This record gives sequence, structure tokens and C-alpha cells, in this order.
Amino acid sequence: MEMIARAIDMAMQRFREEYGEDAKLEEGDEFVTVFNDCVLIISLGEGRLQTDFIDGKPFEVDMALGIYEDGVSER
Repeated sequence: MEMIARAIDMAMQRFREEYGEDAKLEEGDEFVTVFNDCVLIISLGEGRLQTDFIDGKPFEVDMALGIYEDGVSER
């Protein structure tokens, strides 16, 4: 259990490095952290921090969906 808590702390530390020391997750926010042997998804839902560890590495697909860009057009 100590290793899981450490992994969550490290993921949150990396989140703050990326978005600033005062950054906080808002309701519905989530982020992903890739470790050597698993993936961790951290989200805030219903006022609670939720974590989901997934065994293995994520699959990578060389494709851009464009759903997070402003003014997205059909291609």
C-alpha cells in the first residue's frame, strides 16, 4: 500500500510541475501518468479523488483526432 501512495504522490507532484504549484483538479478533470509497468489515471469526481491503476503500457496510435483544438473542422 505504501508503494501505491508513493506513486499517487509522485503523479500529483508531476501534475503540479506541469500546471503550477497552486494547480488543483476541478470536478470532472483527469490526467494520466505512465509508470514503468502500469498507467495511473487520476480524476476528481463527486468531490473525491479517484485513482485507477492499469497494468501494462498504453498502446500508441500515430493519429491526431483534433478534438481538443479550437475551431475543429471535419477532415
